[in-house]
Amino acid sequence: MAKDKVEKSREKAANEQAIKAAALKLFSEKGFYATSTRDLTEAAGVSKGTLYWYYKSKEEVAFSLVSDMLGDFLELIERARDEGGPVIARLERLVADVAELYYRETDYLRLLWKFRADRSFIFSKEYTERVTSYYVKIRGALEAMVEQGIAAGEIREVDPRLMAFILLGITEGLEVEWLENEEEFSMRDALEVTMRMMVTSLTR
Repeated sequence: MAKDKVEKSREKAANEQAIKAAALKLFSEKGFYATSTRDLTEAAGVSKGTLYWYYKSKEEVAFSLVSDMLGDFLELIERARDEGGPVIARLERLVADVAELYYRETDYLRLLWKFRADRSFIFSKEYTERVTSYYVKIRGALEAMVEQGIAAGEIREVDPRLMAFILLGITEGLEVEWLENEEEFSMRDALEVTMRMMVTSLTR
């Protein structure tokens, strides 16, 4: 019985991964609307029934890809927020971790930007709100880190909420520039330089 559960669990994970891998490739190459359910099942090597066993719609498959990337990003920021030690040191580690995530999951990041540009056309209101909730949590975690730095005397008095928007906005701007100029532009270097500039302007 236990062996059967393990095998079923492995099969489930393998099927989900195959579907996500196929969706990532097809959505990136053909776009969301031009990719049919049949395209997905053929590329993933699963039946239509299997696809709908794991995902109730093509939209849910797309959302799963978006939530994977945003979830990983949010996890890094919340971990940095909850760690002990100086806030500036945590921000510097966070920048390095984010850069590693971007280089490891570049295809996901590229697709995320495609979806973000017209998410109101791809996702229903329900999914749009769920995507938006990730960004709200991300900004909230950054805001909390700025508040921690102010309370500890590391960061001068600033508006934490506004600073969270600025930090995220700068990072997102660098993302776009990097995705359009990968061969000429180093995301790691850009984030590191930007972090040094922000630390200089924020520290007392």
